[in-house]
Amino acid sequence: MTELRDQNGLTEREFLDAYRKKTYPRPYLTADLVLLSPAADRVLLIRRKGHPCLGKWAIPGGFVNPNESAFDAALRELSEETGVSGLTNDAILELGLFSNPGRDPRGWVVSDAFAAQVDPVSIKAHAGDDAADARWFSIERNGAALLLRAGDLCLSERDLAFDHADMLRRALERI
Repeated sequence: MTELRDQNGLTEREFLDAYRKKTYPRPYLTADLVLLSPAADRVLLIRRKGHPCLGKWAIPGGFVNPNESAFDAALRELSEETGVSGLTNDAILELGLFSNPGRDPRGWVVSDAFAAQVDPVSIKAHAGDDAADARWFSIERNGAALLLRAGDLCLSERDLAFDHADMLRRALERI
């Protein structure tokens, strides 16, 4: 069978051998998982232990390793940061990509976000890895704005790290 050649006369192998990855900028890929209660009135958040956004509350997530899918990374990061594991694949919904320029101060970072619903009573979250705290927050709607409360803590959407308020809103719309 004759190998196909492109307009420059190259086979795919020749093209790939000559391909220069540095010609194109590459984004970093992260995965985040919004965990909501069955009534979608509570959300699990972690408080960031390191930069960027040190001390801010965030949806559990982190960088995707080269040897894993974004889906697997979201589950791994959830487990590492909160101790929550055992979610079934069919219980997780993909929310989509979040890629607005400037969404992360580290540079061009694109996140594949997911959501799932679990019973907060049966899920005992605790801070781990790069999380300083992990808590369930009640979700209150104040007109178009969201307020998140856990004990004496009250957060507005501006208090969430990165564009995680956008992720939370999308999860609430889709679930």
